[in-house]
Amino acid sequence: RAGRAIGRTGLGAVMGAKRLKAIVARGSQHPSLARAEALREAVRAIIGNIVEALQGYRANGTAGGVQNYERLGNLPLKNWRQGSWPEGAARITGSRMTETILVGRYACGGCPVGCGREVAIESGPHAGVRGGGPEYETAAALGSLCLIDDLEALAHMNEVCNRLGLDTISAGGVLAMAMEARERSIWPEGPAWGDGEAAVRLLEQIGRREGEMPTLLGEGVRRIAEAWGGLAREFAIHIKGLELPMHDPRVYVSQAIGYATSTRGACHLQAFCHFYERLGRAPALGIPEPLPRETAEGKGKMVAVLQNLMALFDSLKLCKFLLLGSFQPEHLVEWANAVTGWDHDLAGWLRTGERICNLRRAINARLGASRADDILPMRLLVHRRGEGGAPDNLPPFGQMLADYYAARRWSEFGVPTPELLRELDLEEYADWVPA
Repeated sequence: RAGRAIGRTGLGAVMGAKRLKAIVARGSQHPSLARAEALREAVRAIIGNIVEALQGYRANGTAGGVQNYERLGNLPLKNWRQGSWPEGAARITGSRMTETILVGRYACGGCPVGCGREVAIESGPHAGVRGGGPEYETAAALGSLCLIDDLEALAHMNEVCNRLGLDTISAGGVLAMAMEARERSIWPEGPAWGDGEAAVRLLEQIGRREGEMPTLLGEGVRRIAEAWGGLAREFAIHIKGLELPMHDPRVYVSQAIGYATSTRGACHLQAFCHFYERLGRAPALGIPEPLPRETAEGKGKMVAVLQNLMALFDSLKLCKFLLLGSFQPEHLVEWANAVTGWDHDLAGWLRTGERICNLRRAINARLGASRADDILPMRLLVHRRGEGGAPDNLPPFGQMLADYYAARRWSEFGVPTPELLRELDLEEYADWVPA
């Protein structure tokens, strides 16, 4: 569907380099359901709650959360250096998009919510831009992270990224680094903070590798820092080479561990843990109430359990926004058993998720990843936001990481033991990790 893409880790750029626009699969049969009527009844029992809870997403899309996240201190600003930006957030939020450039909505297949945006710009310097509207992550990465409060420029930047196969989160991280490099006189010709016009031009150059500097910027912030050296490493904000998503781990501290231990680099979806420090409840997982967002207690175990659950969501192709609408892990069990005809309980399904997470980790260990890679950028460990919703908080990282490894039953070096892999019926991979 236009406007939806697997955005992270540069897959779109790799496809573009190979002149591959899309992979199309067309089937002639429908997959069979083991217990079709049971599935229909299970879905009907909760779908009304889900639709009702997500009406805000239908009205204003995921970008509707920009202003609230700014108030909470969750919205990243000025390459993670600023704490408050209320006027700017108001100009790029989803309701502003609805009032100005929204021309339609779309939904993933079968979804009754339809949080997708369709936008069009009829006049001005960005006239003719039409396509998917910016999601929250895009509005924050290309907007607030760069102090760009021009919604039409933001929509244009999103269109450029979609057309050229660029991940909008990483693109925003690169732009913010380029803007800070100008401020520090490392790259004086770079774009200034808040300059949406310059950002549009630079993204086009990056996507087409037009010139020495845009070509380097297309490599991402880790390689930019390696090329520039010196102080550049201080403001290259990434984990394992992947630029951070737009949820501040100084505010929802479990996200610090979710980001740091994500196998592909900084990812807010491999654990989706910040939701359980704000609104989420999952009694069956030992989370009867949201955990206090600023403390370490229970966070390591929570992240491990949620990563197991999210591995199931990803494998079963379930939208994680279901969790915002009273969907519980027990519903996943009911639905999955109805589709497959199996009779697994929640513990059985979570064991499958645990096997996935441990196999990922074993692959990374085989490729040379270690505990040293499970770290936040220094800026987020020592630099407070200073103002706004969480001005003084920093993540208690060391304690949470130790608790996480213990909950995982990994070694102190953050690696699954051969004994654990054998217990999880992954014995054939046991020689991938240190004995």
